[in-house]
Amino acid sequence: MTAIRLNPELPPRFFECDNEELTEEERTWSGRVFIRETPAPTMDRGAVYAVYRLDASTGTGPTRYGVFTDLEEARQKALAVGDLKTIMEFF
Repeated sequence: MTAIRLNPELPPRFFECDNEELTEEERTWSGRVFIRETPAPTMDRGAVYAVYRLDASTGTGPTRYGVFTDLEEARQKALAVGDLKTIMEFF
């Protein structure tokens, strides 16, 4: 089973980083999929799970691949999105 990163510690201002000018720390996240848990106090479950990957498909920050109310559904989506294997897949 592949481990999926849940709530990883990310560089400051990671969601606003310019994908053309990544710092060395931001570049370590290139092509890596992860899940962020966000409180959702108006929902019965109390949280939502967003799946992201820094893959240059948007100009700034990581691409969001979906938001889920169930962690297992988010994990399945993250597995389907997957990490990019080579630098050529990133570009």
